[in-house]
Amino acid sequence: MSLRQIETFRAVMMTGSITEAAKMLFITQPSASRILAAAESRLGFALFERSKGRLFPTPEARRIYSEVETAYAGVLRVDDLVRAIIEGKSGKLNIVCSPSLGAELVPRAIALFNQRYPALQIHFEPLTHNNLIPRVLLGKDYLGVSMFAVNSNNLKMEALADGPMMCISPPGWLAPGGIVKVDDLSSHPWIDYGHDTPLGAMVGDIFGRHRRPSPIVEVRSAISARVLVKERVGVAIVDPFCIDASTFQRIDVHEIRPARKLRVHAVYSQAEPLSHAGRAFIRLLQSVLEDHLRAIDGLRRSVA
Repeated sequence: MSLRQIETFRAVMMTGSITEAAKMLFITQPSASRILAAAESRLGFALFERSKGRLFPTPEARRIYSEVETAYAGVLRVDDLVRAIIEGKSGKLNIVCSPSLGAELVPRAIALFNQRYPALQIHFEPLTHNNLIPRVLLGKDYLGVSMFAVNSNNLKMEALADGPMMCISPPGWLAPGGIVKVDDLSSHPWIDYGHDTPLGAMVGDIFGRHRRPSPIVEVRSAISARVLVKERVGVAIVDPFCIDASTFQRIDVHEIRPARKLRVHAVYSQAEPLSHAGRAFIRLLQSVLEDHLRAIDGLRRSVA
């Protein structure tokens, strides 16, 4: 039996007449009769007995109908699952991200996502770059959000936002909101990153041929550097994503020269395309990042 024949047979079984079955399927009564007759011809036996203008299903028809209903129940379950996926009522989203992004911005995006898809479970974990990449590579359905490019043929990257690296200092140490050159930093206590870290490599690129000061404190993340600057330990270069509005109350924020931009990427397995939920989260996160960068730029300019 073809799908059309099965559909017509089911409609006749449910309604008890070809006329009502035709109405149910939005086809003409003659069309329904032809489809049913073709099914019986193909099967080689009758599905219904006609008596006094009524149709009575044969025992064979009842057995077939039982299997047809089982199949339709499976189709309905698939339909329910698809609807649940679209509405965010099914599945799980595993998110790992760079520490600076995990302090404020990714949680903000998660909160917005949760408002839209409250039933979808989320696993969230900030990780250093060296730990983030293996998790996305080896984990099941992981979405990474990294501030640094990934060199792997097994991972796919999507650019989300570009932001300038910034210099931060205790209030009054450097011109508030102005432009700072790397040579200006040598006369102040310097907070640096391990040279083996992605941030350390980027800071090294900013200094280029200029002398890189010996650090008074060496850290592994921009968040740690920001806290130390707030405590007036020294000056530092940080990514723009570890800075928020409250930072400007205790810290001066400056442009740094030479200028360098840092790009945030969504990272996921090349072999496993993003889920519908993952794609929706990326769109929300991109909006959060862009709003943040505009706000930080406006705050910096307001105190320049």
